[in-house]
Amino acid sequence: MIGAISACQSAFGQYGPVYPSYPNDLVMGFQNAGGGAPDCYEINLGSPANILGQSMVLVLSSDFSLSDFDTVLNGSSSVYAGVIGADNGSGAYITPDIFVTQLRSGGPGNPAVAGSTVTQQDGQTAENTTYSDLGTLYTPAVGTGGLDPNNTWESLVDPDNGSGTFQSNTGLNPDSSVSPSTVLYEDLWENSDPSSRGTTGFTYLGYFTLDLTGSSPKLTFTSTNVPASLTQPKIASVKKVGSTVTVISSNAVSSHSYQLQYTASLNPINWISVGSSVVANGTMVTNTDTTATDSQRFYQVTAQ
Repeated sequence: MIGAISACQSAFGQYGPVYPSYPNDLVMGFQNAGGGAPDCYEINLGSPANILGQSMVLVLSSDFSLSDFDTVLNGSSSVYAGVIGADNGSGAYITPDIFVTQLRSGGPGNPAVAGSTVTQQDGQTAENTTYSDLGTLYTPAVGTGGLDPNNTWESLVDPDNGSGTFQSNTGLNPDSSVSPSTVLYEDLWENSDPSSRGTTGFTYLGYFTLDLTGSSPKLTFTSTNVPASLTQPKIASVKKVGSTVTVISSNAVSSHSYQLQYTASLNPINWISVGSSVVANGTMVTNTDTTATDSQRFYQVTAQ
């Protein structure tokens, strides 16, 4: 099982004798945006290896507790939410790693394309320091979550707390604001440094979705390997030269095929495929009909 959200202790270390240590796991944490809640809330999402690279959207809704979320909300208009992870090179990954979420813009869109930008460069020192400092972050067992009255997420992740926090070590703040009855999209990024020298950039891995708009909250992770949803193409231009008609459509999705069809009459309509289907490599796609000898033709483009 992959998911768990907990309140405020790291999936990387042990917070006293009561809580076991779950190093190298991903943790999703929540804190009150105004600092006015008695607890933080965290979920242990398990090893990154269990959620990355999947070809289907992973449903983690059973790991999310609306009552725990409401406890952190504590009457405020919003909370901060984010996912972090750190590996010292002895867990799921051979080299040290840092995982962090950033607010995704533009909604779900194409899973292969990031909705945020990370230009930060980190090295092995930052990764090992992050791993060490998160050793007192409250972390429940994999697939579970809970409230942390010690607010370790707030103290160890919140950038306002300065030295020793996740942001001071990595240069990145994982938290985004989320309110009741809204949808939060957060991109997951990874930095993997193969050596103790120099720094490397972050790689986009997919995105988390927390949907609070319905009666049953939904938490999912969509990997970059999940095919983008088909969208209805929109014809942007039609140009005829001789017997060749060129049709350019927008709203295409990369990796999907688009077929041009025509009908000589709208009464009755008889759509006929013409030319080869075209695989889009962006949001625009071009189809051609080299047999346009009729006095009139009506065109449509279908997604496959």
